[in-house]
Amino acid sequence: MENIGGGMPDRLFRKILDGLPVGIYLCDTKGEILYINDVYADILGTLKDDLVNKNIVDVLPKTRALDVMRSGNEEIGDLCVIGEGTVNKTTIVNRLPMRDDEGMIVGMVSMCLFRNPNELKALVERVEQLDSRVSFYRRRMQSALSARYTLDNILGESKPLLFAKNRLRNYAHTDFPVLIQGPTGTGKELFANALHTASPRKDGPFVSINCAAVPIELFESELFGYVSGAFSGASKDGKVGLIELADKGTLFLDEIGDMPLAAQAKMLRVLEEKTVCRVGSSTARPVDFRLVAATNRDLLHIVEGGGFREDLYYRVGALPLQIPSLAERTSDIPLIVTALLARMGKATAKISEESMRLLMAYDWPGNIRELRNILIHAISVGDGQTIRAQDLSSTVLAGCRANRVGSDDEVSAHHAQPSKISSTHEREKRASQATSLHAQNADTETAFIVKALELNHGNMVKTAKYLNISRATLYEKCKKLGISRNKN
Repeated sequence: MENIGGGMPDRLFRKILDGLPVGIYLCDTKGEILYINDVYADILGTLKDDLVNKNIVDVLPKTRALDVMRSGNEEIGDLCVIGEGTVNKTTIVNRLPMRDDEGMIVGMVSMCLFRNPNELKALVERVEQLDSRVSFYRRRMQSALSARYTLDNILGESKPLLFAKNRLRNYAHTDFPVLIQGPTGTGKELFANALHTASPRKDGPFVSINCAAVPIELFESELFGYVSGAFSGASKDGKVGLIELADKGTLFLDEIGDMPLAAQAKMLRVLEEKTVCRVGSSTARPVDFRLVAATNRDLLHIVEGGGFREDLYYRVGALPLQIPSLAERTSDIPLIVTALLARMGKATAKISEESMRLLMAYDWPGNIRELRNILIHAISVGDGQTIRAQDLSSTVLAGCRANRVGSDDEVSAHHAQPSKISSTHEREKRASQATSLHAQNADTETAFIVKALELNHGNMVKTAKYLNISRATLYEKCKKLGISRNKN
C-alpha cells in the first residue's frame, strides 16, 4: 500500500487497521488482496501472511467483491457465508468501493462487523435494554420536573378567589416574573403550578425550590450547580443546577424572602443576562426560564431591613399576585371540605350542620393547611362517617367561642353608645380584656392593633405574638386597615 492520508506512513496505517476490533481486508480491481488484518484472517481460519497477494475469489468463491467494484454501489449489512458444508460461517459484512481523487474505482474494502447473526442480535438486545432504561429515567425526570396542578385544582367561587384566578390567567400569557403573596397555607405553590400549566411553557419543566429549606452553605450549588473540584466534597462529575434544569420552563422560588444575600446577587445577574455560571466556573451557559416567586412575608419590609436586595425585589415583583386567606373566602369552605375528605379517602363522610357552621365561623390563621389538619383530627377521633361538633379540635371550638363573645360585647356597646369605640380609655380597657385578636370583631380590630403596636413600640414580631396571630397576618391586616407602625 502506498502512503495515504496526505503522507501517512504505510506502517502507521497498517497499525491502525490491525487495532480495529472488526475484520477488514482491501483488494484492488482485479480482486488481489492488498491487506487483511488478524481479525478477518481468524474468521477465515488462516494466517494473514498466507492471504496477502492472493485473489479474493480463490479465498471466498462466492464473494461479491468484484460485483461491488463493477457497480460502484456499496453493500451494507450483507450476509456473507464463509466455508462449505457444516463448517460454514454466516457473517455480516459491509462492502465499500474505493475511489481515487478523480472518482475512479481503484479497489474495495470489506469489513466484517459480526462473526455471526447472534452477535448482532445480542447487540440489538443490549441497545434495546439501554434505550428502555434511558426512556424510563427520562419519564421519571419529566414526572419530577412537571407541574402537578392546574387552575381546575384551585377550588372555590368566592369573589376574592375568582379575582386571583382571573389575574393568574392574565399573567400566564406573559413571560414576566410573578410574585405570589399570601399567608402561609393559602396554596401559593398550587397557584405557581397552575400558572405554569396555563402558560406557553407548559410543555417545559417546572422546577421548584424552597429557599427556606436549603442550608445556606448548599444554596448556591443547588441553584446554580457546580463543576468538578469546585469545593471540598463536590462530585467529580459536577452537578447541574436547578436554574439549568428549568431551561425552557418555569423556575419556582418558594419563600424567596429567605434567599441568602450572596445568592441574590447572582440571581439578579442571571435574570439580567439570561446566563448562569456554575460554582467554580467562569463559563456562562445560556438559560431561558420564567421566574415565579412566592412569600408569606412583606418583601418590601425585608428590603428596608437590609435582608433583601432592592434591585432584585423590583425584578421579581413585576407582576404581584395576592392570594386571599381562607377567612376572606369562607363561602368556599364547604367545597374545599368536600374535596379534602375525598382526597383522604372519605368521600362518603358527612359533616353536620353545626360542624360546618363552626368551621365557617373560625378565622383560620393557618388557612387551608390548618383546615386539612382539623379534618384529619375529626375523622380520626370520630366514627369516620359523620363529623360532629365534638369531633373538631379545641382550637376551632375556642376560636368560635371567642368570636361569639366579641360579637356579644359589640352588641352591648352598640346599645350603650351608638358611636364606635374611639376613646383611648375604651381601647385600653378592651385590650386588657383579651390580647387575642381572634376574639375581636371587625369594628374594634383597628383599635386593638393600634394599641398593641403602641404597647410593643412598633415591633411587629412582638405585636403578632401579643395578638396571637402570625406576623404575615399582622402585616396583611395593617395594610388592609391602613395602619402604619410607629416605633416612637
